[in-house]
Amino acid sequence: MDTLIQKHNKKTMEFINQIVNKKALNNLLAQVYLEYGGSKAANLANSLKNLGYKYATLSGTTISISDLSVPPVKKELLAEAEAEIEKSTNRYLKGEITEVERYTKVIDTWSETTAKLTEQVVENFDRLNPVYMMAFSGARGNLSQVSQLVGMRGLMADAQGQIIDLPIKSNFKEGLSVTEYIISSYGARKGLVDTALKTADSGYLTRRLVDVAQDVIIREDDCHTTKFITMTDIKDGEKVVAPLKERLLGRTIFEDIKDADGNVVVPAGTTMDREDIKKIDSIELHELKVRSALTCALEYGVCRKCYGWAMTTQKMVDVGEAIGIIAAQSIGEPGTQLTMRTFHTGGVFKGSGAMKHIDADIDGEIISKLKTKELRTRHGDIVQVNIQEGDLELKGAKMTRKYHIPTGAKMYVVNGMQLKKGDPICEFEPASSGDGSRLTEKATKDINSDLSGEVFFEDFVADEKKDRQGNVSRTANKNGIVWVLGGDVYNLPGGSKILVKDGQKIKTGEKLAETHIASEHGGEVRVGENLVVEEVKFEGKKIKKIVQGKELTIVIASIAPSNATFETTKKEQFWTVDSTGEKYIVKSPADTTVENGMIIAELIDDEYSVQSSGEIRYMGIEVDENQIITKPGSVVFIPEEVHQINKDVTLKMVENNTFVTAGTEVVKDLYTHIDGIVEIKEFNDIIHEVIVRPGEIHTLESIGDLKVEEGEVVEKGTVIAGKIKAKETSIVTILESEDDSLAIDDLDEDIDVTSLDDDSIANKPVQILVRPVQQFDIQPKSVSIEFESTDEAISIVPVTQLQYKDGARVRNLDGATLTRTSLVLQMQGYLSHLKGMVEMINENELKVVVLETLIVRREVEGTNKASLQTELLVENGQVIAPKEPVAKTQVLAINDGVASIKSDKEDLRRLLLISDNVEQTIKLKTKPVVKEGDFVRRDGVISESGETTPTSGQVVAVAKDSVTVRIGRPYLISPGTMLQVDSGSLVLRGDMLANLVFERQKTGDIVQGLPRVEELLEGRKPKDSAILAEFDAVAEIEIEDDVPRLYLVNENGRTEIKYPIDSNIIVQDKQKISVGQPLTSGPLNPHDVIRLNGIEAAQQYLVDEVQRVYRSQGVEIADKHVEIIVRQMTKKVKVLESGDTKLLPGELVEIQALEIENQTVEEAGGAPATYEPVLLGITKASLNTESFISAASFQETTRILTEAAVDGKKDLLRGLKENVIIGRLIPAGTGYYHLTHASEEKDKEAQRRAAQKNNARKPSAILEEIEGMFGAPDFTVE
Repeated sequence: MDTLIQKHNKKTMEFINQIVNKKALNNLLAQVYLEYGGSKAANLANSLKNLGYKYATLSGTTISISDLSVPPVKKELLAEAEAEIEKSTNRYLKGEITEVERYTKVIDTWSETTAKLTEQVVENFDRLNPVYMMAFSGARGNLSQVSQLVGMRGLMADAQGQIIDLPIKSNFKEGLSVTEYIISSYGARKGLVDTALKTADSGYLTRRLVDVAQDVIIREDDCHTTKFITMTDIKDGEKVVAPLKERLLGRTIFEDIKDADGNVVVPAGTTMDREDIKKIDSIELHELKVRSALTCALEYGVCRKCYGWAMTTQKMVDVGEAIGIIAAQSIGEPGTQLTMRTFHTGGVFKGSGAMKHIDADIDGEIISKLKTKELRTRHGDIVQVNIQEGDLELKGAKMTRKYHIPTGAKMYVVNGMQLKKGDPICEFEPASSGDGSRLTEKATKDINSDLSGEVFFEDFVADEKKDRQGNVSRTANKNGIVWVLGGDVYNLPGGSKILVKDGQKIKTGEKLAETHIASEHGGEVRVGENLVVEEVKFEGKKIKKIVQGKELTIVIASIAPSNATFETTKKEQFWTVDSTGEKYIVKSPADTTVENGMIIAELIDDEYSVQSSGEIRYMGIEVDENQIITKPGSVVFIPEEVHQINKDVTLKMVENNTFVTAGTEVVKDLYTHIDGIVEIKEFNDIIHEVIVRPGEIHTLESIGDLKVEEGEVVEKGTVIAGKIKAKETSIVTILESEDDSLAIDDLDEDIDVTSLDDDSIANKPVQILVRPVQQFDIQPKSVSIEFESTDEAISIVPVTQLQYKDGARVRNLDGATLTRTSLVLQMQGYLSHLKGMVEMINENELKVVVLETLIVRREVEGTNKASLQTELLVENGQVIAPKEPVAKTQVLAINDGVASIKSDKEDLRRLLLISDNVEQTIKLKTKPVVKEGDFVRRDGVISESGETTPTSGQVVAVAKDSVTVRIGRPYLISPGTMLQVDSGSLVLRGDMLANLVFERQKTGDIVQGLPRVEELLEGRKPKDSAILAEFDAVAEIEIEDDVPRLYLVNENGRTEIKYPIDSNIIVQDKQKISVGQPLTSGPLNPHDVIRLNGIEAAQQYLVDEVQRVYRSQGVEIADKHVEIIVRQMTKKVKVLESGDTKLLPGELVEIQALEIENQTVEEAGGAPATYEPVLLGITKASLNTESFISAASFQETTRILTEAAVDGKKDLLRGLKENVIIGRLIPAGTGYYHLTHASEEKDKEAQRRAAQKNNARKPSAILEEIEGMFGAPDFTVE
């Protein structure tokens, strides 16, 4: 019977009676898998799937637009927010808060509203609503997406990352307005760009991680280390994010866990499983010493105990597991999620950290000794802020309560104040973990004027600074107000003459100023078609007012031929001189723009021309760089015909150095054009060039007989050699003998080269060619064409150019003209930098004119009440003298008013008219309390009975029962504002007045996301990093000119700590400071941490910071993965003093190797090496591995392999990459066995080989085996 009972005693799950969400399902499956194995878990998953599908089908859930229910509270919430913003806008208009404070208030108000509305969205949903079920069961979508569907879309950031202060109040159900749609698209673009860039970044990060950790393998069971790390709860501010007990699962503990009575519950060295976690459930445990990969004592790899459970099997890790690669993948893979988080919400902005409140628990009186100071909040409210951390008491009837008030808390109470239960005492922002999360950056915001008028500064003076370039920059030295007092501001054209006086009364349409537009050089006026003129009456006389168009043209100078007629053919245009018949081709036809030095026409002339191809040589003639003849002289033409071809030697029709007549076929299909001697150049049996040179061949017995130089032009009758005389002007060329054409390379090596000495060459017979040449005496051409011009500064001159340079060849076989005569435009004096135009007049005359374009009208089209009017003073075709005005522009008053001219400068660019519509008279029942010149703000009291002003401005007149205010607009500015205007300047609406400088929080994804992880893992120094204390001391803070100065005091004296202006001190006065403690805000520089606090502190900091980034994005990674990467980053140390070891100072070595070396030296009684820990980024660590093969496969391949070769490095193939590259079994997983038992394997292999040698097989046996494998070969012959 007992056995039967035993049989049915199966383990069962406890009954679950709760709503199971995604997380609970995860846990359930994990538990079933661990307790009952894989098949049961799979079965359960299958059953759950069936259950889900069954009920989903039965429920017939659909989603329709009516399921998107918008919370009815939305209208109220929006109205509240709008009222709040209206309030701050009014304060801004009154000049109580700055533009930045208004902007911040708007952003914060809308962020809060969005958050409240999101809460309402959840409450408003029925629990069976399909949208609710979809989002909260984890099927698709999340809260932020649902809130955009039925709440409001919220605030968006623009392309620069600035938040746009117009929120999207609609949700997707109601539909976005056009403006909202466009604002929304900014976020969409940002999301797309982000995703694309970050995927690439994340992939590269994974690659570097894999490379740095690839050789970390579990190598032993236990390393018996004496080191440990201390684990604690993870907190964000006060809130515990991950309790210690959850973090202990699968870790080996280093010390006993005891209960309250001191009994050991779990002994040291245990790897905690779920049972052990249950045991310590009731124990208060917030700190524990734990074994870790960071402290494992193995030189290579990590031991099982230090690593703990394998995350995949939830059991102790196996020896040979490639945990480095697993760690790299686990950190790299969520990298893509880190980045795409911003994408889901489409760039919707989330407000800053939540504030904490302390409220009274009982009724009572406040007893407080806390010091407070006035502070202006970011919304421009003045509040009291606690300066020193301390306690405050609330004394009630029965009991006294104590409250701890942190520094920087906003106080709502003062000493002796009576409070009711629930009244607020203070509010503060909880310090978030790592202090690095609240980073600020400097930003600027522009203030633009809303109305035109005159600028006044109230309550402050502008400090002026000059930089090296002499630019003046103005900054405000304290809070103050920039007033813009209304008035009509007129822009005056340059050089205007002001026609009114200060204080003069002016009627609408009266002239205020005028300016004349004159032609500098005078000439003939041309009024174009686009200039439209209208006759209007002005000041009693008719004037020609320009109503359309801007430009007027004046012909300053012109030039045209006086003795030539112009004719046109289909192709070209000609000038023909009537008397001599000279013909010119016009090179610049009508409508061409011409400038000084351009060719207008060319003479048709073939006086100096040659009939064949050949070479040109100069004799006594000189030209400038443009080939224009500067000194007359002769040109010699040496006829010769050159054909560049590429034909086989077999196609040769005549032999070298034979005489041919014109028309002879020398090579197949190649005919000569002139008589002469043929020279055929060939190489490798290919003909490259055929040259025909006219002339006679003579043979001389030796080269010494030649009486003239080769290439020298000789006159008729000159003796050339012996009896040979020149029959005409000639030139001598020595023909190449067959010997010379032998390339030296082709000579057999047997030939004695020394025998070819100078004598033997000199005594050889040579052939010379006496060639006739043509000589031309060339003069610059004189032409008969004449021009008449309106100005001496413009002329057209003939210029003769040589077409060929000295030594150039005429390539054309039919000959060419040697000279070219052109007519060139010359403009001198004031015309030299102007451009001219070629114009056609009356169809048969061509003229070059120089035009000046005057812009006569500057008004912008389309402005109805234009203050500018331009009058035309000249007629079309009128000839005017230099400096004569052609038009005048007048500035007319738009409204009646009084002129205000403060400056006596000549060149005023703006003019102010104070018109009646910028002044407002306020009727009062009682006596006014303001005097003339006072500035008043909207809703400010101006009479004894408390009557207020409806507008802001300056009081200009005070009567018994009324006050007249010139309407103005106050702009509050903060200290440090960069001013763009000066007091008394005139501004138009939309002009920039100042740039406010302020601090704003950095946008989340830059501080957190992937770039931060990369910065940490690469060990980079963060931007704006915190300053750490270099020694133990006491802090002293002194405030000078509102700037706190920080001093550290210790036994060595007092040191001032200089810190950047944009960081904040985060320590208190008289606080004790320990070495390495951060003194200012900002992220820590890990290199400082390792230097001041040692390697463990730096490791801890890196692990915590990387984890904080991932956690902030809701990604869970086991600590051990990050620890492995950090271990690889901190493995190396730098040798300082080498002692008696073999190490070199400054060398980077692995810490274990150095400790072994030191131990050996100490045992021998020597001095050990001293060292300092270094932190290498993952890229550097990868490149500094022992294995050069692994490093070379990562980056900088050539450099690493070269260095390895130079140093004679040896690779022990310990990691995975190097073995993969070489093609061996990897030393991980099953390959680990082969690695550790390598010597046994070697012995077995040796035995097997010996056995094989003994029974070596006969060839027939081998053939048999081959036939058995592949079948017998078929030898039949067909």
